[in-house]
Amino acid sequence: MMPDPMVDLLGELVACPAPPGDEGAIDAIITREMQATGVEVTRDAADNLHARVPGAGPTVMVCAHKDEIGMLVTDVRPDGRLSVENIGGAYPWKYGEGPVDVIADDGSLVRGILSVGSTHALSGPVHELKAQRALTWEDVTVFTGRASDELAALGVHVGSRAVVAAERKALQRLGDYIASYALDDRMGVVALIAGLRAMVDMPEAERPDLHFVVTHGEEIGMLGAVYAAQHIRPDVCVALDTSPVAHGVPVVLDARPVVWYREATYNTKSECDRLCHLGDEIGVGSQACAYAAAASDAGRVRKQGLAGRSVCFGFARDNSHGFEIAHVDSLATVTKLLVAYLRDLRERA
Repeated sequence: MMPDPMVDLLGELVACPAPPGDEGAIDAIITREMQATGVEVTRDAADNLHARVPGAGPTVMVCAHKDEIGMLVTDVRPDGRLSVENIGGAYPWKYGEGPVDVIADDGSLVRGILSVGSTHALSGPVHELKAQRALTWEDVTVFTGRASDELAALGVHVGSRAVVAAERKALQRLGDYIASYALDDRMGVVALIAGLRAMVDMPEAERPDLHFVVTHGEEIGMLGAVYAAQHIRPDVCVALDTSPVAHGVPVVLDARPVVWYREATYNTKSECDRLCHLGDEIGVGSQACAYAAAASDAGRVRKQGLAGRSVCFGFARDNSHGFEIAHVDSLATVTKLLVAYLRDLRERA
């Protein structure tokens, strides 16, 4: 895939609401793209999407997660305002006041406005926010303009999910950069699909035994990846994920793939080293990082003892968990490194 089709698919994916536990809207697009390669796509009991590409080398699980951070309804007030909390590490100050989409039981969207309140006061929580403390989820509500019984009839209730409204997630192009909410981990999904397409076209004897898995619930504990790995039992688990440009981490916002040596656990050093060497060999380069406060599907799978080796690499990303920014060419460079690494795993077997 060339960069422009990859960007088009990314734009389609980021527009889909897919908070943890309510990811149905994005499944149809991912399934369509995976099936277009000619492979069978299956769904497991944890709502992961699988595409198996048999090969002759080690068993490799390649994963990218489909869920995004968002909001969980904790109360429906009589006036129709919703109390919400974060699901997956979202912060209200990253969203600001504005439209959100609440997902009803049938998958339809109910529009709301994330609201903090008026500033024209010398007391109360909004006054305190002006200088004294940070904004928390207890300070915000979602205004729906509907009565509580009307919301119940629509299928909105405690436990419903919400995300930033689709029009606020429209993919922006700024020269060599792209920006939107939910680049994490829709960029990984795009690269996984492109990698799947490349490996399907390769002779079976020249590729590992591949399991491409688009995972559920990464943002709430890597739940889907752990379930999938229990059944696949991979020799190597590879996660494709966006990589924060964060204070104290030597990652810059360019097109080079970012290789995670450390996250919530330590990934396999020899495999991370090999990724960095391959990046140089194929001309895409790499950036090495050691995150103190990040986690991926691969790291969690290895921490659970469900894979012999693990690696995570991906796309340098600024404004993590907000209106995220990445270099457009990183879609292609990460895909190239993924394909080179999978070939290398077979050659080293």
